[in-house]
Amino acid sequence: MTQKTNKDRTHSLGEEKIIRLLLRFSLPATLAMAVNASYNIIDTIFIGRLGAGAIAALSICFPAQMLLGAVAIGTGIGAGSLISRSFGAKDPKKASVVAGQVFLLSIIFGLAATLAGLFYLRPLLVLFGATPEILEAAVEYMSVIANGAFFLFLIMVMNHVTRAEGNPTFSMTVMISSAVINIILDPVFIFGLEMGIKGAAVATVIAKIAGVIIHLLYFLTGRSGLTISWKSLRPNFRIIWDIYKVGLPSLLIQISGNLALIIANQVLGGFGYIPIAVMGIILRMQMLAFMPVIGISQGLLPIVGYNFGAKKYRRIREALYKGAGAGSLFSTLVGIAFFFFPGFFLKIFTSDPGVLAVGTKALRIMALIYPLLGPQTVSITFFQAIGKGLPSLFLSALRQFILYVPLLLFLPRFFGLTGIWTATPVADLLAFIITLALVIREFRAHGIPLSR
Repeated sequence: MTQKTNKDRTHSLGEEKIIRLLLRFSLPATLAMAVNASYNIIDTIFIGRLGAGAIAALSICFPAQMLLGAVAIGTGIGAGSLISRSFGAKDPKKASVVAGQVFLLSIIFGLAATLAGLFYLRPLLVLFGATPEILEAAVEYMSVIANGAFFLFLIMVMNHVTRAEGNPTFSMTVMISSAVINIILDPVFIFGLEMGIKGAAVATVIAKIAGVIIHLLYFLTGRSGLTISWKSLRPNFRIIWDIYKVGLPSLLIQISGNLALIIANQVLGGFGYIPIAVMGIILRMQMLAFMPVIGISQGLLPIVGYNFGAKKYRRIREALYKGAGAGSLFSTLVGIAFFFFPGFFLKIFTSDPGVLAVGTKALRIMALIYPLLGPQTVSITFFQAIGKGLPSLFLSALRQFILYVPLLLFLPRFFGLTGIWTATPVADLLAFIITLALVIREFRAHGIPLSR
C-alpha cells in the first residue's frame, strides 16, 4: 500500500458521506464484534454440556479475564483517539510514535497479568465470588488464561490501532479469523482431548496467538500507514499520558463494570451457584445486543475524532445521530426476542431446570432497557473521540457502578433475587437521562446544532 493511498484513506474521514463512512467503519467493527461475541457464546454452550457448575465457574472467571481486557480497551481507545486526531491534524509521525507505545505497553501489562495469575490466582478467584463447589474448575480455566495474558492484551490494542489508522476491514478480518480458530478448537480440546473447562481456555489462547501473528505481519510488511521502528518503542511518557488522558476513562469504565460484576457474583452466591450460572449465561446472551452497538461506536470513534480535529462539527452530529439510531434499532430487536422467547435462548446453553426457571425471569427483566443501549454507548464514544475523557468516565461509571452497585446491594433486601436482576434496567434508565443532558450541553458549547 502506497503512502498516497494511506493519506487518501484517512482524508476520506472528513469528506466522504457519513452513511458510507458508517458502513465502511462500523459494519466491519460490528461484524467483528458479533463474531467475537459468538465464540464467547459457543464457549459457554460447550462448557454448558459439562453442567451448571462449569458455567458458574466460567462466570466467575469472566470478570477476572475482562479486567485484563479493561486495560487493553482503555489503552486501545486512548491510542486510537490520539492516532485519529494526529492524522486529522496531518501529523502521521506522531501517529506512528503512538502505535509504538502501544506495543511497549502491551508487553508491560501482559507480563504483569501473568505474574498476578501465577502467584495470586486462588485468592483472587475467591474474592471474585467463587464458591467451594466451583473454585477448582475456575482455577483450571484461569491458570491458562493468565499464561496467555500478553497475547490477549496485544490483539485487543492492535485492533484499535489498525481501525484508527483507517483500516477497519483488516481489524475485522483478524478478529473473525481468531474467533473462527477458537470455535474450531473448542470441541477438540474440551471433548476430543478430554480437557474439560481447561480446554476452552487453551483454545482461546491459541486463537489469540494466531491473531497477533497476523497483526505483526501487517505492520512488518509495510501494509500499514503507520511506521513502527525500534525508536518508537522507547518510552515516551508524554505520549503515554496523552493515551491515558483519553483512554483512562474507558479503562476505569471497564474496571468499574467488572468490579460491579464481581460484587453481583458475591451477592448471587448467597442464593447458591445456580444464579451465578444464570448471570453468566445472560451476559453471554447480552453480547448479541451489546457487541454490535459497541462495534458501531468503535467505527464512529475515528470518524468523530478526525472531524473534530478538522472542526467539521455538523458531520459529527450526523454521525452520532445515525450511529445511535442504528445501534438502538438492533438492540431493540434483540431485546424483543429475549423478552418473548427467553426459554428458547436459555435452552441453547443448558437443560438444567433450575437455571431455566431462574433465567427466564431474569432475562425478561434485564431486556427491558435494551432500546437505550445505542444512544448511551454512542454518547460515551463522542466524548472519547473529542478528547474529553472525564465526561466519558463519569457517564459509564454512572450506569455500571455509581448507580448500579447501590441498587444491587439495596434492592435484594426487599425483593430478593428479583432485586438483583432489576438493578440493571433501573441504573441504565437513570444514567440515560443524565447522559442526554450532558451531550446537549457539549453540543451547545461547540456550536453544534441539535437539529438541521
